[in-house]
This record gives sequence, C-alpha cells and structure tokens, in this order.
Amino acid sequence: MIQQTFPIYEISPQRSDRETSPTELRKNLLQTQQQLIRRLGTNLTISLRYIYDPDNSPKLKTYLLINQPHNTQTEEHSQEILSLLTKGKLSEFFTLTPQPNLSICQNLDWVQIIGEILKHEELIEPQNYYLPHFFEANPTNDMSAVCDVIQRADSKLILEITLQTYDNPNQKSWVNAINQMLAQLEKVNASGTKDNLLSVTLALYQKYQQLYPSSDLFQYSIKALAENWGDASVVLSTLIEHATKETPHGKQPRIVKVNKSNPAFSESLEATKKVEISTAIEWEGWQKDIGEKLIKNAIEPQKKGLGKFSSNSANLPDKPSFSAPNAPLLTGGLNSEPNQNLPQLYNTVSDGSALAKLSSTPPPSRIVDLKPLHRLASAQEITGFFRIAVSQVNNTTSFEETVKMLPDILPIEDVIRKYGHLINEDTYIVGVEESGEPCLSNYEDIAHRLVAGVPNSGKTNFINSMIYQFLYASHKIQAEREIYIADFKEGLDYYRISRRYPNVKLVTEFDEFASLLNSLVQKYKQRVNDIKTHDVESLAQLRAKCNTQDHRILLFIDEAASIVNAERSIKANIYRDLETLVLKSRIADINMFYCTQQPADPNVTPSPILYNLDERVVFRVQSTISTRLLDDDRAGNLPVNPKGRAIYRGLEAEIKLIATPYVPKDIWTKDSLFD
Repeated sequence: MIQQTFPIYEISPQRSDRETSPTELRKNLLQTQQQLIRRLGTNLTISLRYIYDPDNSPKLKTYLLINQPHNTQTEEHSQEILSLLTKGKLSEFFTLTPQPNLSICQNLDWVQIIGEILKHEELIEPQNYYLPHFFEANPTNDMSAVCDVIQRADSKLILEITLQTYDNPNQKSWVNAINQMLAQLEKVNASGTKDNLLSVTLALYQKYQQLYPSSDLFQYSIKALAENWGDASVVLSTLIEHATKETPHGKQPRIVKVNKSNPAFSESLEATKKVEISTAIEWEGWQKDIGEKLIKNAIEPQKKGLGKFSSNSANLPDKPSFSAPNAPLLTGGLNSEPNQNLPQLYNTVSDGSALAKLSSTPPPSRIVDLKPLHRLASAQEITGFFRIAVSQVNNTTSFEETVKMLPDILPIEDVIRKYGHLINEDTYIVGVEESGEPCLSNYEDIAHRLVAGVPNSGKTNFINSMIYQFLYASHKIQAEREIYIADFKEGLDYYRISRRYPNVKLVTEFDEFASLLNSLVQKYKQRVNDIKTHDVESLAQLRAKCNTQDHRILLFIDEAASIVNAERSIKANIYRDLETLVLKSRIADINMFYCTQQPADPNVTPSPILYNLDERVVFRVQSTISTRLLDDDRAGNLPVNPKGRAIYRGLEAEIKLIATPYVPKDIWTKDSLFD
C-alpha cells in the first residue's frame, strides 16, 4: 500500500437555502469551478475521480484529491486551496468530507484496461505539418450525461481528470520550436505555394504562440480505468461529446486504448495511485520517426522547375540523440535547450517572422520539440473536462421569461452615469445581465471580436455603443485615440461621428478599405519594431518609457459580408491584411470588431479570422448559426423586439444573456457629449 501523503475528500451535493434564480445559481456554480482551476499554485496536482462500483450503495461517488511536494511554500498554498474547497464558494454547492484513507483509489488490482483522452494530433504529409489541436471547451458541460452513462456500466470503473500546474522554464524548448515552425510556415506562405492546409496550420501555431508562453498551463491526464473496454470507451466518448465542441478548424480529441500487456499500463496505473501525471500513454504516431527531422528541413516551399529534381540529401537531419527510454516526455524532447528570458520571449512572440533578427538565435528545433504541446492545456481549454457533476437545476424560469427580466431600453448615458467608473482605456461594458450587473470586457485580455446578427437586431447600435465608450475613456485619459470604421452602406450610421471627431476615420469604398488595412499593418509593424528597439514588452510600457502618443486603435467593420463583392485583387489584399491583423496585432494594441449577418459563411469569415475572434456578441440569428458560434442555440430564440438583446461569450467561455446599451442617433449632435 502506498503511504497517503495528500488529502482526499468525498464530494456530495449541497442544497442552498438562499433564494437564487436557477440561472444565477448555475452561473455561480460554473464560475466557482473555473476559479478553482485558475487558483491552483505551482507544483500542485489536483485530481477529480468518479468511482463506480455496482456492488456499493450509492454505486457512484465523487472524490477530490490534492498532492503537493513537501516544502513550506507549496504547503502554505495547499492550505489556501483546502480553505477554498471547504470554506469558499464551492462549499455553498457541495459538501466535502475528508476521508481517512486512500484505499478506494489505490486498490486497483481489478483494472484490466485504461483508456485516455488526448488532444488530437496528426502529421500532414508530405508537407510535414505537425498539428496538436486545441481542446475546444464546452463551458456548459455539467457532467450529468457522463454520470448517467457511468451508472449504466456493467462493472467497476474510475473516470479520472487530473491536472498538474506547469511551471518549469527548463522544459520549454517548445517555445523556440513554435517560433521556428511559424518562421518556416511563413516562408512557405511567402513562396506562393498552393496549400489548403497552410492557413489552418499557421492559425493554430499563431494561437499557441500568443497564448501558451504567457498563460497558466497544466499538464493533464483524462482517463478511464475499467474492467472492460466497452465501458471505458462509451464513458470517454460521452465525455468528449459534452466537454468539447466541434469547430470548423479543429478536431475532436483522440481516445488511446492501453491493455495490461503494454508497459505504459503499469506506469499510468501507478500515477493514478500516487495522484501524479503519467505521460506514458501517447499517440501511436510518435512511434514513427516523425520527430527526427529539423523543422527547417521538414517544412520547405515546394521546389519548382529543375529544383524539384535535385537531391534531398543536403536536407537530411543529423541522427538525433534520443533521451533515455524512461525519461519524462516533457523534458523538451530531443536536444532541448532552456527557454530564453521572458522579455526576449515576448519580443519573439510578438512577431514570428522576426525570429532571425534576434541577437541570440536558439538552436535548430526538431518536430519532436513540439511534442509537449499534446500534454499541455490552458485553464480555458480544460474547463470543459474538469467539472464536478451537478444535479440538474430545476429551471422553472424559461428562456423567454429570463429575457423579459432585461431592461427594455438601456440608454448609453444612463450606463455612463451608473457604471462610468468601470470604463477605462482598456475596459468597456458589453451590456447588462438579467441580474442588473454590468457585463465587462477588456481589450487587453481579448484582442478581437465577432458581432453577429440578422438585419435590425442591434449590431450597428452596438458598434455605436463601443465607439461612445471608447471616446468616453479617451476623454477621461485626455488622449485622442484612433477609431477606424469601414461601412459599405455609404456611412449613413457613422458620418456624424467622423465629422465631429477628427480621430474617427470612416471609409465606404473597397479600395479605401484596402489602403486603410495596409496602413494598419504597417503601423503594427512599426509599433512592434519600437517595442523591440526600446526593450519593453507592451505599448503601455513604451509610452511610459519614451512618452510616445501611440495609443490603442479600434477597427470596426460593419457588415463584413460586403467584402465578397470587392474586385478580385482588392478582395485578396483585404483578406490577407485582415488575417495579418487578427493573428498578430494584439501586441500592438490594434483591436478589431468584425460584424456580419453571415458569420458562418467561410467566404465571409475565413477560418483563420473566425478562429481568432475570441469574443462573441451574437444578436438574433438562426439557431444553427447560434450553435456553431456559441455551442448554444439561444441566440436563435431572441425576440425581434425589443432590439439589442444578445448572447455573449468572452474569454471565460461562459454564456451570458445581455441587453446592450441604446445609443440614439442625435446623441452625436449634442454640444457637450460627456460633461
């Protein structure tokens, strides 16, 4: 028996006596579980176990286990986590009862097979694109469907979701590998090589480059331990179905099956007993030699003319030196090197194409250096999986009744009077929830936004609300920040604003819009160059250090579907520069609102653009479009009147029903706008 060195709690539902609406109760519960993930500290491992035994009563029990190394700092933080669990908000929904021993988690002789969920990995040949797809979390998963399936199992089963905080700079060779992968992909793109998968691959690595080096990451282990494969398979398949959502650019997670005869079985089983992460189970593709190639040799533009008949011998990589067979996978793979210091990392992240300009060039990376990505996940990615099962809320309030709880009209001036203190140069109010609380968002946290809706549902009014708040915040900080509006309906909804404010520029023709985008791309490049030159990490730091007047820029595109009507060469330039901005301009504080009636049409919203519009404000649309954009069909049930109701999904991926502020057209003609 392994000596217990960590606490274990049995989790049971807790009934609340407080008068809380079902919508608010569910919202609070989901937020509490997300906060639990985000507050985990360094070196802590937390494991959620659903343990099913048909011979016990009740048959299904839920446990939470925590493991931490023995040192003062982590023990103190562990006590904070325990207080959070037993005395914090979670205790309002669940009772956590300490257990005297771990026998139920360590007596596992009955386990015959292990199945594990991993990110979907694939190698696209002959281009040698290695794609470790993201988890696309479904934040509405309450585990009820998964628990229903578990309780129909024929024999014992454990569903385990284990997270370990990841913070080891010596294991981040994947950072350099991402940068080198992007450099090669951009080289292929610049060569004019025709490749349908290139833009998808570029978008994927751009997102890794933007999010992972600066995010709180976790190693994860999601597995079922069972007596037969049928039970394990159906439970894991159901978990994938409800914990993730389908996207046009991603792939569903993969299930890997391991029998007792596989050496990885014993290692994975021991990790379960010790509340640790095991990386022994992996995609079978890694058993091939895909990791041996240098990225710069594996991914090259297609040769043309006589070049395609030349020998490839010069591009063959040296024979790699593999690490020991039992070494952990997250040592960075082959020939790993310590990560560069953080300021240099941020400079690299800001512009993948600038890799060669670094004064100290990292060693060439191999494809295998990207391998750790398949075992890492951000808090947002993993939130759909790490869920304590909740009882179905007896929702006596229908969606239609909830909509009626929103204010009919929410004048923007009333919003400013009541909540103006919350608005600053980075933060704005998206709308007001049915509880009466403001729904806030932040340009620093979320770079770009999708605004969708049928005609006359509230999109244009929402744009006016964003412009008004941006000007209000600019007035507070005494800065003339730039706003650019593209409106191909003659600019009738915005010409009064552009007349009054010289810092608001309006374009109504496609060639003007193409020129505007090109100038913004050049501005992005100049800002990135200035950030590097002055050795800072952001535009705010650059202003503080050099007293520059470069501030945040907003770009609004009202009815982006019109772009498809542009002349062919102009349209190509528009989408090229839009893709550049949506992928890279975050560090330069250039933020985009992409507004359209047809967000699901790939001709209107190409995948690399849609993929990076992380905030969604969806007014009334068809239910199928609502489901695709939000993994929720409620935007299809929004009323025609009053206008301005929307479904909002931000960085936390939580769905919110909001009423957006109303901006009367004559507000722009007032003598004094903010006094």
